[in-house]
Parts: sequence; C-alpha cells; structure tokens
Amino acid sequence: MPYRTVDLTRVRTYPLPRRHNLVALDNLVTPDRPAPPVSDAELIEVAQRIVAARQAGRPVIWMIGAHVIKRGLAPLLIDLLERGVITHLAGNGATTIHDFEIALQGHTSEDVARSLEDGSFGMAEETGALMNSAIRAGARDGLGLGEALGRFVSSDSRFQYRRYSLLHATYRLGIPYTVHVAIGTDIIHQHPLADFAAIGWASGQDFKVFCASVAELEGGVFCNFGSSVIGPEVFLKALSIVRNLGHTVRIFTTANFDLIPLGDYRRPVKDDVPDYYYRPRKNIVNRPVSLGGRGFHIVGDHAVTVPAVHRHVVEHLPPLPVTNQRVGELSDDAGVDISIRHEMTSATAAALESGLERHPALRGVEEALVRAFGVLWRSLRSGGTVFLAGNGGSMADALHISGELLKAFKRPRRLPEAHRARLAALPDGAALAEHLQGGMRAVVLGANLSLRSAVDNDVTVPNLALAQELYALARPGDVLWGISTSGNARNVLHAATVARALGVTVIGMTGASGGALAEMADVAIRAPATETDAAQTLHQQIYHVVCDMLEAQLFGDA
Repeated sequence: MPYRTVDLTRVRTYPLPRRHNLVALDNLVTPDRPAPPVSDAELIEVAQRIVAARQAGRPVIWMIGAHVIKRGLAPLLIDLLERGVITHLAGNGATTIHDFEIALQGHTSEDVARSLEDGSFGMAEETGALMNSAIRAGARDGLGLGEALGRFVSSDSRFQYRRYSLLHATYRLGIPYTVHVAIGTDIIHQHPLADFAAIGWASGQDFKVFCASVAELEGGVFCNFGSSVIGPEVFLKALSIVRNLGHTVRIFTTANFDLIPLGDYRRPVKDDVPDYYYRPRKNIVNRPVSLGGRGFHIVGDHAVTVPAVHRHVVEHLPPLPVTNQRVGELSDDAGVDISIRHEMTSATAAALESGLERHPALRGVEEALVRAFGVLWRSLRSGGTVFLAGNGGSMADALHISGELLKAFKRPRRLPEAHRARLAALPDGAALAEHLQGGMRAVVLGANLSLRSAVDNDVTVPNLALAQELYALARPGDVLWGISTSGNARNVLHAATVARALGVTVIGMTGASGGALAEMADVAIRAPATETDAAQTLHQQIYHVVCDMLEAQLFGDA
C-alpha cells in the first residue's frame, strides 16, 4: 500500500509582484564593464584552452549553478554564446528559475530565511504556474526542459526583459541549454500545478541531449561554475554512457570554479580526508581526465572568475559563426511533428501509413493526428490517464475508444512476467495470468450515471457533470480527449476549461469548423466534413488509426 502524502493542490500561493527580491537589473554585469584583475595562472590557462578548442572547432560545455545568475553574470554568458564560444549550456533547475524571473519582471531571489518562517518561501504563483505550464507543453511536444522554457520565454509578450535571459538566448541561437533537476529541489515543485511526470520526462530528455554533446567533447573543454552536486554527477554519468556507446572521449580539459580551496587538488586522497567527498574534485577535475586530459580547480568568487575568463577569451578569439544545433525544427516540410516521428517505432510508423492509405481523407489532418498520438503516448507511458468526453454519437465514440485502449485492439498484449507470476501464485490466478491483457488507462466521462444525475440535480448551473468528474479524477500530465462535431458542446467545453486549469492536455476532435473546442485545445483534429454523420465517420477512422499507433508503440508488433 502507498504511504501518506501531502496534497499539493492545497498549497497557498501569492502574486509574484508582492515579493521582495534581492537581485535586480542594476546588479547585472555587462560585457563592457571592466573585469577585475586576475593573476591566477591556471585560470588563464583554462581560458587559453577554451580559445584553442574553439579555434580547432571543438566544443565548450559550460555548466552553471544558480549563483552565476544571482551574481548578475548572465549577460557575459550571453555574449559568449553569441560569439560562438559556448556550444552547450547546462545547469540545475534553480538556474532556470532565476533566469525566468529576471526575464519576466527584472528581478529575482527572495529572502529565504524570512519567508521560510511563515511558509511563503517559493510560493510565488506566476513562477510556478508559468514554468510548469511551459514544461508540460514542452514535454507534450518532445522538448527538453531547457528548450521548453526557452520557447516560452521567447514567445510570450510578458517577458519584457528577455534580452537578459539565457533561456531566451540559447533558444534564439539554437544552442542546447540542458536542465538537470532532482524532484523536490526547486520551488516550482511546490506549486499545485507541478507535473512531476512532465518535469522528469523533460529533464530526462535534456540528459540525453547533454550526453550527445559530451560524446563530441574530445579536444574540447568542460567548465563547471558552482554546481557542486548536480553538475558533477550528471557529467560523470554522461561520460560513462558515451564511452560505453563507443565514442572516443579521452583527451579534453575540465575545469571546476568554486570558492572552496583544495590545496593540491590532483593528489590522491583517501576516504578519511574530507576533500574526498567534494564531488567536483573527483567527478570533474580528476576521474574524467584519467586517460590523458587535464583537470583544473580554480578558486574564487564567480563575480571575479567569470568576468576574467570572459575578458581573456574575447581578447584572444574573434567572434565565430554560431551553428543552430537543432535537428530540424519542430515540424518537417510537411508540417508534421518531427520530434514525435523520430520516436516512433517501425510498427507505429507502419500503422500510421497503413491508416492513411486506407483512409486518404485523413492526409489533411495528418499533422494533428500525429501530434495527438504523441500527446497520448507520452502521457500513457508516464502513468497518465486518458479522459474521453462527448455527447450522443460522440459519447458512443468515446466508449468505443476506451474499448480499444483498455484491452487488445489488433495485437496481443501479454502481461509482464512479474505480473503473471504474482497472479499465478494466487488461488485461481493461473487463468487470469494467461488471459488478462495489458491496457492503457482510459476513463469515459459521463458513464457514471449516479454522479451525472447527482450533479444535474444538485447544481443549478447546467452541463457541469463532466467537469466535476474530471476535476475529481484528473492529475497534471493526464489528457482530455474531447469529441464534438460542432466543437461547441457546453459540457465538453466546461471539461476542457477544468483540464487547462489542472495542467491536463486537451485534444479536441471536431468537424471542419472546429468551434470553441478547437480554440481551447492543445491539439485540434478538425475532421474535413461539415455534416455531423460525415464528421463522425471520419472521427472513427481517426481514432482507429491513433489507437493502432498507440498499441504498436506500447506493445510492439503482433
């Protein structure tokens, strides 16, 4: 049985503008500000190695902790990004929170000691709501956490200070900004809309992007500025992965910048020495370069070391062309979500093509169909639930879809061996182990007649039964698949409103006009028909193709 938990939906938030902040635009360090004098020979050598690496076309991966942002150093990093020096930016979740808030309101960093006493620490409404919404939308579209936030900051007019944002700069330039989070470490995880499945998936996607950059690190430089736990651990695991996959990553430079003095940081130490447990010493400075590279540990305040490295690099390296590293944009030439297509199995791609060949009219909605598949698959594989809603013939379609999802449709769905063994060990369980099938979580709203009649009888506002049921059952990361040929069914629209408030992705399947549902939906599938019966015929073809694709993706070939 599960243990007790708290209910994050009951957390009280407050408007972000009410919060007193410690860091503002006046604290930002611009590239034209003279850098403090530095005579550290090893810092200068690291800067020289950065210059040499970029002159040779080799990468520079720059990992940061939150204090780099809080010390106002983002403009210097933006300058290095725009000059083609930094080829990959990485950080923990806190870096994005401070960057996001500066882009939104021009200041960040609350008084933690004071706000912790009354439980208001980390409870700013806009930060949690907007960031979680952006992450959820990005995960839906197959984006990593950094790219999802960068897209949001770059496209939303509320971010009037985005020119100071690393999220915006990296997204604009097409340079990866990967974000590596541990659940519970960031204030947005406290928010009622926190979608842990989306956060985990998006950060996992960023880890794979980070690994791809580490795979190219031969002859390059990896710098870590102040990430004392996440950075060293992520880098070490990524290096192991790429070597395991056969990539040559032997000779490169690592440099850790921090306030902690280590003396002779290259000498071997045993586990009875406190320095042994300082992760960057092991996982950045020494272990990764054991095959022939060189590691450095530079002691100093980031407010001194970052400007010093920046000054030396720009003095000795002219601006370089910046390469957009995205593997295509979100859509290919046909407008279809290419990130989802890249993740399809061969069986899934075959199911899609077979469905389009049998039903040529669906070619016109192929983009939306593929996006709907991606939304559903990503939710289901993370333990999400698909909620289905419609009226009349559309409710019949909702029930039909649930039948295809909850048991085998075209392929056998053998239970996992562990489940089969547990069932078989119970009285009369052998038959269950043999004949039960794998399913996809699906709930048809409105099928609970007792609830529906109770809401209709007790609530004076009409058409709320579906919304009530969804509110009681749904969680962030779930999907609402609303069906309405007109797109204007009031009860389905009310459910869609609840979904948007809860962080539930909305798929709207309508007729050609789309109606209000298509406007509210994250993904709108507009069947190319105006008559109800023709639209419903196309709806059946659409959902059979989608169900076939989901089954192929999750359960494999027949």
